[in-house]
Order: sequence, then structure tokens, then C-alpha cells
Amino acid sequence: MQDVVVTSSDKNKPGELSKRKAQVQKIPRPIVVVDPKTAQREQLYRLEDFAQKIPNYNPGSGNPRTARPAIRGVSAGAGTGDGSEFDTGFMIDNVFWKHVGFQWANFIDIDSAEIALGPQGTAGGKNTTVGSFIVRTQLPSFERKTTFETQFGSYSHVLQQVNTTGPIIDDKLAYRVAAYIDRGDGWITDQVSGATYLNNNRWGARGQLLYVGEDFTDRLIFNISQSHEYNNNASGPYADTFLTYWNGTRPARTYAQNLASRLGRPLRTLDPFSPANTDQGTLDQSLHTVSNELNVNIGENVLTSISAYGHFRLLPRNSRGNNLTEISKGATDTYVDQFSQEVRLTSPRDQPLEWQVGLFGFYDYVWNRANTIFGADAAAWFSNSHLLRDMASNRDGNARDIQVAAYGNGTFHFDDQLSVTLGLRDSWEVRSGSNFSWFTFVPGNGTFEEQQAAIVAGGGQRAYDTGGQKSTLNALTGIFNPQYKVTENVTVYGLVGRGEKAGAVNTGAQAIYVDGVFQKFQPVVTKPEVSWDYEAGIKTVWDEGRLVLNGNFYWNDIYNFQTNFVDASILDGNGVPTRQTYLGVAPHARLRGFEFDGRWNAFEGFWLNYSGAVIEARWIDFDDAPLDPSWTWSTIATTGPYAGLRAPTKVSRSNTRFNAVPTFQFNIGANYETRLGRLFEGEGEWWSKPLVGFAYVNVAWQNKTLVTNPDAVVTYWQPAYAITNLGLGIKTEDESVSLNAWVKNLTNQIPIVNTGATAIDAGTATAPATVNFYRFPRTIGGTLRFTL
Repeated sequence: MQDVVVTSSDKNKPGELSKRKAQVQKIPRPIVVVDPKTAQREQLYRLEDFAQKIPNYNPGSGNPRTARPAIRGVSAGAGTGDGSEFDTGFMIDNVFWKHVGFQWANFIDIDSAEIALGPQGTAGGKNTTVGSFIVRTQLPSFERKTTFETQFGSYSHVLQQVNTTGPIIDDKLAYRVAAYIDRGDGWITDQVSGATYLNNNRWGARGQLLYVGEDFTDRLIFNISQSHEYNNNASGPYADTFLTYWNGTRPARTYAQNLASRLGRPLRTLDPFSPANTDQGTLDQSLHTVSNELNVNIGENVLTSISAYGHFRLLPRNSRGNNLTEISKGATDTYVDQFSQEVRLTSPRDQPLEWQVGLFGFYDYVWNRANTIFGADAAAWFSNSHLLRDMASNRDGNARDIQVAAYGNGTFHFDDQLSVTLGLRDSWEVRSGSNFSWFTFVPGNGTFEEQQAAIVAGGGQRAYDTGGQKSTLNALTGIFNPQYKVTENVTVYGLVGRGEKAGAVNTGAQAIYVDGVFQKFQPVVTKPEVSWDYEAGIKTVWDEGRLVLNGNFYWNDIYNFQTNFVDASILDGNGVPTRQTYLGVAPHARLRGFEFDGRWNAFEGFWLNYSGAVIEARWIDFDDAPLDPSWTWSTIATTGPYAGLRAPTKVSRSNTRFNAVPTFQFNIGANYETRLGRLFEGEGEWWSKPLVGFAYVNVAWQNKTLVTNPDAVVTYWQPAYAITNLGLGIKTEDESVSLNAWVKNLTNQIPIVNTGATAIDAGTATAPATVNFYRFPRTIGGTLRFTL
């Protein structure tokens, strides 16, 4: 159970001992917290920043639709999150937000950011199977205060932030407003438009009202943010096609050869950091949320009502081709509406039996339009004169999620040492969706059949309608969580948890045709996923919290794990499998490992923070895994050991590790503060304030990861790397003014990044080999902050 908090202050805590850090030491679950002082000092605003402080968490940053945040190596098992729910949840100010687009913003004015591990949902919010990332923002205050922050950095980066708070009605009604504007160039320059990719161009504002009555509090929050960034091009060509099949053959022609024969053009560039893309636009995102939390005292208990609505919109404007080609572009417009209502009743703290019960209602609707829009080179590239510029293959997908749940948990304190927490959640959930495919034609360009055939020749889909499909589930989440206080300083705990996730909706389900004859529809809704989690840990606190060391072992079996499959059961006229990707379930995956975190106040003013993880994410039973492209040959070898051998239709990944999940991760950081005295005494009252000098360093390291499929002809590994951030500065003792200089990614590490697919693609006859970019190179800057 969590405390009902209506005020927030860390002023009475020494050094780095924030209120939330002290709280989680008493909770018998693995939780890692980033406090507001750390976030402010080290310029932590985005999920990528927080991930450098929290091992076993990866935000999987792509763009507002394709980001794949993962805990313990697990994210959305498949798809993009439009219809696939993540195993990792996201909450801000006690509201669960399902779609990954709600995480695409700068998080300013935070009170804490943390990872809660294991099955969630028995204490509120929506159920998740592996864990949740939780953000809490500062409450409005009745003490008037305004803080301005200006940050300048490399690549013309400017970040302006302001937050202001104070009373509207003394001791009754307070407000808080926080806003930011974030602008800066990217570090990859397009040769055609001059645009810089992976840039910053976003803004946001968050307003709050807090009313405090005699027996209740009410907190109303409005939030809006937008971004218009070149984040839709996070990979680039770096070589001509080098795909080699396991039977010894290669594609009949490489990408460069097809470029010359079909369009009469040479390769212009194979530099991924200097692409030549045509018709490249920005990716435009907007987000609006509103929530209200009402807490009412009913006797000794607290009744809480949390209401929320959110709307997310994404309009990508992708390129029509690289190397100055204009062949086709694919993009998916996405619209999300979410409503939730939660009511819960919480008992008082520090009783022999502490309990909480609640009801939760949730509605989520996602509509997306995936379109393939053809360019001026499409007719020549696909050898079809009817394939004209601006013809398009369109697919409208939608997914709905309705959940009604009841939950409860209780902690019984047998004595001062032994306590047991039991939690149970029963969720009734309905998942439904459909897909409809249609075309954009050019008048006078032949018959319907001719234009449809041209679109299919260009890789588009025929017209179809899957019709609505739905699946219902009665899901159970439960935890058994004992703890035993061995001494005043040492507590051990255990956890057995069961989580369940409803089936994923495939918003890209297709109709399968062979030679124009309909064969079948891909499944729209998958089976539900079940997780069993077993954990054992220890929490130790020494010297009034100045030395902390926590450790946790976990073993998590996931059954019917939702992931991508390739349907190879349908053969074309030549007997070659059509190989259509779809959403399915793998019978069994397993996560296990060890996590630790802690801090040490080694001497006055100096804090050392450390955390790490040993990770194993493995397929246990996955015999029908999709093939790497190197197993998909269509040309049958006539000589050699593989003569006459047809390509297989599947491969076994059973007892193999997940891609792109490191075995080891650790984070170590240090910060030091020392009083400098009144350096400018005699220059006036303001200049005579006592000053404090400070410095910090943080190193986030992970070992090597596999960035291609393990069964590829050629496999690539991302070597181990460390991201190092450091800074130093000066501030007034009352923290009303601070000035610091900093550098992020000091050694300019540019690792290859996995965002769901393999990070290195060997290319095909119609596409060059590509590599995924890391978003943040080395940046140097400074920050000025002052409070009135």
C-alpha cells in the first residue's frame, strides 16, 4: 500500500535523504527512486536521463509511437503499443497512462521518479506484469515561490523552464504552474533539406490547483505538450546490400545494382550521419491530459477518487526515399483517447492491520491510419506504369480496451518484526479491434483492377475489412509479500506474485491473398499473457540512513508471451512461403537475475550512489520463432551442400537469450557539496549570501549486447560501453541561485540502439544495409537557476 500524500517537503531530511527514499526503505518490494535534488542537479528531464540512474530499465526511445520502454528486458512483446499493452506500466501523479505516447515529454518539477518492480495493480492503477515507471510531481504550495531556469548546450540547444506556486486563498487554495520550451539542432544533417535529425523542438505546460478543506483535499492537474521533431529517422544506410543466405546464395541484385538498372542512378551516400532523403518532414505530436484527485477523511480512513482523461495525437511526415530517390513512404497517424476512474478506501497507518480496497474503471481507444504513399520513382522502381505519385495504400486500424476491476490488499503486523502483505485484483477486461484497407487512386489512371494491381506490386495491400473481433478476460493479479525485520537495520522479504495481461490487438492485421485469391485474415486479438514472479530480497539501513544497501533476487516466468510471428503456411504460385508478420504468443519466456542499489554518505557533503543488475532474459519454449532474413532464400542452390534445399518456414529460439538485453549493468554516481562562505561579502545584501560549491559525476555502464538475430549468417555485437555525465557549480546556501557547467556523454559513446527490431539490417535487393542511431552524442553546456 502507498501513503495518501497531500503535502510534500524534503527540508527536514539531511543531504540526499528525500522523503520518498526514506519511505521505500520500509516497503518490502524492490523500488529504485530518483529524488528531486538529483534530477535538478544533473538535468534529468526525459526517460533516457532517468534510465542512466536506474539499471534494468531501458526507455527504448524511438519516437512517440515506437518507443519500447522495458523493465528487466521486457517491453511490449510485439507491435508498437497501439494495440499491444506493455508489460511495463507508466504512472504520473497516481494516474496510469497506457499508450507510450503519454511518456513523450520532458518531466519537470518532479518530486520523485521511480521503478516499482514485479506485478502491479493490487494497490491501485491498472495491472502490469513486470513493473511500472512512476513519476510524482511537486504539489502546489501556500508559500509563494517562482523559479526560472535557463540551459544552454551544444548544437544550439536552449532549454527554458519556469515554475511558480503560491496561494490564491490563504491556507485554502493554492496553484502551481510549470512550463518549458526546449529547442536545439540535431547532430545528423540531411544533404537534401539541410534538416538536422534527432533535434529538440518541443514545449509543455502543467497547471495545478490544490484545495485544502477541513476534512478533504482536492488536486486538479492540466497538462499540455507538443513536439515537432525529426525523430522519425533514427537509422541510416551505411553499406550496400550484404545479405547472404544460409544456402550460400545472395539476392539476385544488390540495392546499388537495382538503383542503377531501375532508375539509372548511382548511390549518392552510404554515410548514415549524412543521409540524402527526399520529402523528409517532422514528426508532430500533441498531448493533453487532465486529472483530479480527491481525498476525503471518513473517520480514521481516507476515501480517494482519481479521475483522468488524456488525448494523444501523432502525425509523422516521413521520407519518400533515401539516396535522392522518391519511391514510397510509410507512416502511421495515431490518435488515442483514454478515460479512467478509480475509487479507493485506505485505513490509517501504523495499525496492526493496514488495508486498502478499491474499484478501477478504464477505457482506451486507439485509432491509427497506416499509409504507404508512392512517389515519382515508384512506377520505374516497381515496373508498373499505373503506380503514380501520391497513390496510396491505406489501412485503418482500431483497438479498444475496457476494464473494470476490484482490488484490495492488507498488511498484518504479527509483531514488531514479522509482517505479511496480501493483495488481490480481479479485472474483467474486453479487448476488441478491426482493420480496414483501402486505396487512394488517381482519376483517369486505368481501371480499379489495374490501379489495385499497381499498388499491390508496390508492396501495398488489397482492399479488405477484417470486421470487428473481440476477446474477454477475467484476469487475476495476486501477491504474497512477507517481511521480517531481523534487526533495527536489516529487513528481509519475499514475494510470490501472479500477473495477467489481456490479449494484444493487432492494429496491422492483414488479409492474405495468393494470385489474387483470398486465403485468410491474420488474427486480430491474441491470447492473454500470464506472469508468475518469485522474489527474495534484503534492505539494510545504517547510520540514520547515511549508508544503505539493498539487494533482490527475482525469477519471473511469463507464459503466452506476446510477440511477433511470421506466417509461412501460405505458399505463392511458385511454392514459396508468403511470409506475413502477425501477432502471436510464444509459450514460455523467463526473466531472472539480481538487482542491488544503495547510497553512502562517506563524509560530510559527499554522497556515493550505486545500483546494478545481473540480467537473464531467455526464451524457454519458442519453437515457432520467425526467421532471420538470411533463412528466407527463394533461389534454390543447384550445387554445393545445400543444392535443392528449400528455405525453412520457422526456427527454434527455445533456450536462447533475448536480443539487445545486457547481462550486466551498473550505475555509480557521486556528488559533493562544500560551504564556500560569503565570497562577495560587502557587495550588498544579495551578494553577501553564503555560497556552496558542488560537483557530481555519474557513470552508467552495460556490457555487450547482441544486435542481430543469433541465427543470422553474420552476427554483430554492440561492445560494452559507459555513458559518463559530470558537472560542477556554485549556489547560494538557501538554493535561491545556482550556476553550473556540465557535460553529458563525456567520452562521446555512440552505441548501436535496438528499438524493437535488429539494430543492424543487412539490407535487401530493394533497400541498403542500415544501422540504428543513438540519440545523444556528447553535449557540453551550462545551467542558471534562480528563485524569487
